[in-house]
Amino acid sequence: MSSGRSARGALLVVLVGALAGCAGAQAGEELVPEGGMPVPEGGLRVELVPQGEPPPVPEPLPQPLPEEMLSLPPVPEEMHVLLEEVRARWGEHPDQGQSEITLDRSAVILRWCGSPPTELVALADASGGAGFDVRIEQTRFRTTELVEEAGRLVREHAGVVHSAWPLNAGDGVGIGLDPAVARDGGADDLARLGISSRFPLDAEVTGPPVPVSAVG
Repeated sequence: MSSGRSARGALLVVLVGALAGCAGAQAGEELVPEGGMPVPEGGLRVELVPQGEPPPVPEPLPQPLPEEMLSLPPVPEEMHVLLEEVRARWGEHPDQGQSEITLDRSAVILRWCGSPPTELVALADASGGAGFDVRIEQTRFRTTELVEEAGRLVREHAGVVHSAWPLNAGDGVGIGLDPAVARDGGADDLARLGISSRFPLDAEVTGPPVPVSAVG
């Protein structure tokens, strides 16, 4: 649905959780998660691979930045320091979710499934006086659960679901539907295609992502 795309466009995703266990930014604005790869605005996506190959592993896909993002203010160094500390201290914790920096650089959003550790709350409180707000949001689901479900949807609906990803807010799974078979991606369309999940789905009818090897 277009609402899912708009919601993600409102925030610049900076992944600080170890998504393997638990979504092109401009120079100086990328944060590198534990895996060593910078995370694009759209977060992690699961792509379809030919039958017979191992299950797909979520990885960042290159996405062109909207023109307006080129004029955004730089990310303050204090935000980088905060997010690096969060990654270093809780990067392996399965309850840590995806963190974000707002586009206007006024706030950092830290996410956690369940009650956050008191140390994380204290860190957020202590960092709030650095010229930007820091808030902690609780997520409905663990990112690890959403990543696993994204992989299942791609594998079990080959030819229909070409990509899937955990939603930034940790409240469901986004899926990309092939426009050759999908209509509007609404509830009736998903039922017609036989696509269901125990998690909320945010469907987009769009062409498949451009493979990394084809970018250059």
